[in-house]
Amino acid sequence: MNVLVRGAISALGQRVLAAELTAPRFCLEYSGGDGDNSGNGSVETAADRAAKFARCDVIMVDQEPLTEADFALLHRVRLVQRLGRGQYDISGELAAARAHGVPVAHNKSGFAAAATAEHTVMAALALLRRLPDADAFVRSGEWLASNRFDAATRQLAGASVALVGLGRVGAAAARLLSAFGADVGYFSRTRLDPARERELGVKYRPLAELLPAADVVSLHVRADAADYRFGAAEFALTRPGCYFVNTSRGGLVDEAALASALRSGRLAGAALDVFAAEPLSPGSPLDGAPNLLLTPHIAGRTREVAEMYFRSACANIVRLEEGRPLRDLIEPMTRGAH
Repeated sequence: MNVLVRGAISALGQRVLAAELTAPRFCLEYSGGDGDNSGNGSVETAADRAAKFARCDVIMVDQEPLTEADFALLHRVRLVQRLGRGQYDISGELAAARAHGVPVAHNKSGFAAAATAEHTVMAALALLRRLPDADAFVRSGEWLASNRFDAATRQLAGASVALVGLGRVGAAAARLLSAFGADVGYFSRTRLDPARERELGVKYRPLAELLPAADVVSLHVRADAADYRFGAAEFALTRPGCYFVNTSRGGLVDEAALASALRSGRLAGAALDVFAAEPLSPGSPLDGAPNLLLTPHIAGRTREVAEMYFRSACANIVRLEEGRPLRDLIEPMTRGAH
């Protein structure tokens, strides 16, 4: 079975793929990364790419969606196996796959929940303890003359944390925050049952009551949850001097409104791992906003998570080769797994 891996794949991913999809049962090829990703440094031509597409039985995708033009080259493909959706709109890919009768699967097993929750708590702590400022203060030499950080930071124990959304990541974050001694409140479209609330150590409040009482607000909702979008009205509800964390999806936040809340001092700081457009470019509304901690969409991208994602994708490809039912299909399959 010919498996084509599209896009730049890490060395870790290549090791997992080589170990899980072994020859002669599987033939691995790469397309669209640095050179051809096979280690020989060759440059992929349009003809090379078309030939690889034409002979592949499975195409594995991590980043940009496949197009109708791509499917026109995929003459024998039986499965599109995504490592994940990421921040991309894959509706066009799904429509093209449907038109060509090709199933699309992606990892939706919550592998990244624990890692993203850890990053969320780390970001909250960094804001409360003013870590970026403190680091710059030590490096600047100012500490030799004074210490303006004495009694100038906050602790998580006893702080009020508002979780907006309580899916897998929000629940994992709630457990960690409770262990730190934070007072954790949440708002979700569907309220948890009392036993689950007790298990997680959280208290439900309507959003209009939750935001004004919070020292830290953290967003944990799906990209399609338009009713959770944070804009000027939501930031106006927050307690003056609170902190904002987003490890969910960048499109859920009005970045101009966030920048305005930071500049006015309404927010004491914010930590963002996701953005409306990635990578973040010069000219973003966030450019020059004060007290802003930025990371490049890495909350759920630990070594352990990456390995699980590749192993899960490989396991699905093995199921296809063995004629077993596929897992994590985005839509019902019309043909391909036989």
